[in-house]
Amino acid sequence: MISLALEVLSILTPSAFLALIGVAWYHRGPEYPIKFVTTLVIDVGMPALLFYTLATSQIEILELGRMAFATLLVHIIIVSLSIVALKLAKKDWRLCVAMAVGNTGNLGLPICFFAFGEEGLAYAMAFFSVQVLLLFSLGDAVYAGRANISKTIRSPVLISVIVGVVFRLSGFELPEVVADTTQLLGQLVIPIMLITLGVSLAGMKAKHLPSALLWSTFRILLTVPVAFLLADFLGFTGVARGVLILETIAPVAVFNFLLLVRHNRDPTEVSSLILVTHLSAIIYLPLVLALLLRQ
Repeated sequence: MISLALEVLSILTPSAFLALIGVAWYHRGPEYPIKFVTTLVIDVGMPALLFYTLATSQIEILELGRMAFATLLVHIIIVSLSIVALKLAKKDWRLCVAMAVGNTGNLGLPICFFAFGEEGLAYAMAFFSVQVLLLFSLGDAVYAGRANISKTIRSPVLISVIVGVVFRLSGFELPEVVADTTQLLGQLVIPIMLITLGVSLAGMKAKHLPSALLWSTFRILLTVPVAFLLADFLGFTGVARGVLILETIAPVAVFNFLLLVRHNRDPTEVSSLILVTHLSAIIYLPLVLALLLRQ
């Protein structure tokens, strides 16, 4: 039990330490350019990491495709059940986006990497890429009240996924200069996303705390069973199973807050959910991780 606790601690400590750098930056450092950093990660670092991972990973493309399909099912199930619960509670149904879109990038990618290595990162990238495409197409349309198909088609994330898959299926070896460049660009993603997470959380306040606690609890009670049941239903085992579960139960993504601000919508309730679910994750994520490592 002690060795398991130490293993969980060693996995989570690097992520926590980098997030704390972000918290310290918020309170002591110069103004942190969240918008610039987010654009840099989404449009440059993340596409490079996705392409490199898809083009060089030893995992079969079909296996990554299974993870992508599972990700789609996760979001369909969580969004559907969330809409029902929100309408019964006479809440804004648009909160279903925040309920479904977890912090699979800032938090999920590093945890899956530290827990399961390069294989875990590849599966996590497949999950994250599908979620990003859903968020910045359908999710953005929900928050904005209108769809922007052309923007989705031009997404660097989508383009990098397509190019990476095509290159992998072609059987050609990735030129060394391309591999080194995309790997180098991709390496900025995990540390900078964790620092940005710390900065973002440090600047948020939990208003309407009873409501935030209620819906945060609802989200945990929804995502955890969905994650385990769907993983078993689809026959996921080993690293793929662990990644699917961890990514599904990740706390509410900061991206939800950024999109609401972009479209001039009140982000108060979502920012409260983000903060409370991340604080809750300090308790439930180690427990789930310990359970996965024992299996």
